[in-house]
Amino acid sequence: MTVYDDVNEAYDLVYTDVDTKIPFVLKVLEQYQKKDVLELGSGSGLFTIPLKKKGLNIEGVEISQEMLNLTLKKAPDLTLHLGDMRTYDLGKQFDAVLILSATLTLLQNQQEMVQCLQQTYKHLPAKGLLFLELPNHAVEIQQSEQTQEVYQNEDSSIVVVVQSFKVEQYWRENWHVFKSGRDGFQQNKVSCDEFLYDPEKLEHQIQATGFEIVERYGDLFGTPFDEASSWRRVLICRKL
Repeated sequence: MTVYDDVNEAYDLVYTDVDTKIPFVLKVLEQYQKKDVLELGSGSGLFTIPLKKKGLNIEGVEISQEMLNLTLKKAPDLTLHLGDMRTYDLGKQFDAVLILSATLTLLQNQQEMVQCLQQTYKHLPAKGLLFLELPNHAVEIQQSEQTQEVYQNEDSSIVVVVQSFKVEQYWRENWHVFKSGRDGFQQNKVSCDEFLYDPEKLEHQIQATGFEIVERYGDLFGTPFDEASSWRRVLICRKL
């Protein structure tokens, strides 16, 4: 079982703004003429499904069987692979690989992030694209330390409380998922940790793996990156 097995039904309630980010992702892929795409950590299909509807030949890799099942319920025609982003091997290459929603930082340390980069390198041809969305943790922690947010579905049968705080080398989100059903009221708590990576070190590791960083943005709307204020660190990388 993985962490996200237990938040699968609640996930889409928390991340409701993905549709507004799809146009920028498409714009970048079209700019570099990338059509065959792989998304690592495809989750509940929030990016994978609309990108396929927009005409991309897209597949996904997801470590959570529950998330994978949820995605296939929504889009049975998707090609998804149950796998680990550190060790996946699909035996083929793609024009571009997407690692969005801070997924890379769900790995435990910088070395595991390098393992993912190395596997991704193998799945791209020369000039293939790595589209990487990372947190800018310094800004995120400054703005969200010791905060909580509440989400719920239309009939309030699922309520999610997400609490954010720093603990040791991780930025932690505690998800408290409350569900009502035939068997009564259920509560589940899940801790989702993002590794507090070193941005400068990671950029060196990206380059050492064999990529060049060709563009930087501060979010998935195409805003220029600013170290002091950007919530995200979006890196567009090309395989040499």
